[in-house]
Amino acid sequence: MKPCPDHNETLWLDVYGELDPNERPAWEKHLETCEGCRQERRQMLRLLKAVKVNMPSPALSREKAGALVRSITQKLREKREEKWWRKQLWGIPNKFIPALAAASILIVVFSWFSMKGPKSPSSMVSISNLKSEEQILVKNFDIIQNLELLEEMDTLQKLVQVIDQGDVPLDTKHN
Repeated sequence: MKPCPDHNETLWLDVYGELDPNERPAWEKHLETCEGCRQERRQMLRLLKAVKVNMPSPALSREKAGALVRSITQKLREKREEKWWRKQLWGIPNKFIPALAAASILIVVFSWFSMKGPKSPSSMVSISNLKSEEQILVKNFDIIQNLELLEEMDTLQKLVQVIDQGDVPLDTKHN
């Protein structure tokens, strides 16, 4: 008789002694009614017992066992020291690092937008919606913002007038 295919995992866990105690009563009830699972369990237990008897576990020599113990303790000590240094260097537990990274990104983003400065009133509000005094202030503000550009334009106008009047000889006009 074959065991139930939907109980294979439970069968293996029971034979190896790893079945959850909460599942044990339901499994034992199933074994009472299912001859196939009961028979497979008996065979598997006999096979495991025969393997344990006929194949003893390999024994380590005293030197190899000591070397293995030293190696394991050294690795554990290194891990402990690594964690200690990490905590000493950063001063914060690892579980807070993602939150710290997110906060840093938010700070950078808010700093970026705050560096751009306030927008000019002309770009925020339509001039036609403002009173006449406010319109003059907005226009004056635009002029003040572009004062350097206006000064350069004034200099260029003077240069054009001088060239147009012909007071300054140009290299291109040779007699």
